This record gives sequence, structure tokens and C-alpha cells, in this order.
Amino acid sequence: MLFLCAICAWANQPTDLDSLFRGREYKPQLNSSLRDTTKMNDVSTKSGKNGKSSDGYYMLQFEAVGDFDAAQRRRAQIAASTGFAIQVVFDTPFYKLRGGGWTSKKAAEDKARELSAYNINAFVVKIR
Repeated sequence: MLFLCAICAWANQPTDLDSLFRGREYKPQLNSSLRDTTKMNDVSTKSGKNGKSSDGYYMLQFEAVGDFDAAQRRRAQIAASTGFAIQVVFDTPFYKLRGGGWTSKKAAEDKARELSAYNINAFVVKIR
């Protein structure tokens, strides 16, 4: 009897799938460190953290899309889920969605690994 009451109580709670059927968008709760733009957007190229010179400028590339309208839609979705300002870069024949900015490859790879824990796929590209 107690088991049956527990199942009934659980069944009355709305799930994420219920909200999708009602037309609401699912928005996962992200770690606050993903939205801390002071740490993740280190754009100075003169020196790194330990006074070492930088080895370039790195960004995360999230996707490459063939259609401009689809790229704009995905740009808005990725920006909302990561907190990054996403750039759309046209490189024939694709629109590449990139965000973030680091002066060391290791820092960019660390952020890509952190995002993968939230099922957000990205890889590191060297810009300059």
C-alpha cells in the first residue's frame, strides 16, 4: 500500500518531457562557472597567467551549418545554453558557430571538456 502511494505521488509530478509537450522549451540548469565571463574570455595576447607569452588565440567551435537561417537559430540556442557570445563565421560552404576566447590551448580545451559534461559539444580552433 505504501509503495502504491509513493508511485502515485511521483506520477503526479510534472517532468521535463511534460513541459516539452506543453510547448515550453527545456532549459537545463548550468553551472555558474559557465556564465562567468571574466574568467572564460581572457582576450589579452601579451602575456598569460604566469607571465609567459601566449601561444595564440583560441576559440571553441560548436557547429558548422550549411544554411544561414539555421545558423542564426543555432547561434541563439548555443548562446542561451552556454552564456557565450557566439560568432557566425562564413567559411565556404559552411557557417561556423564559434565562441569564447583564450590565449592558451589548455584553457580552451579545459572549457570544452567542462561543456561536454552538459552535452554541449565543441572543439578548439586556433584563430591566430
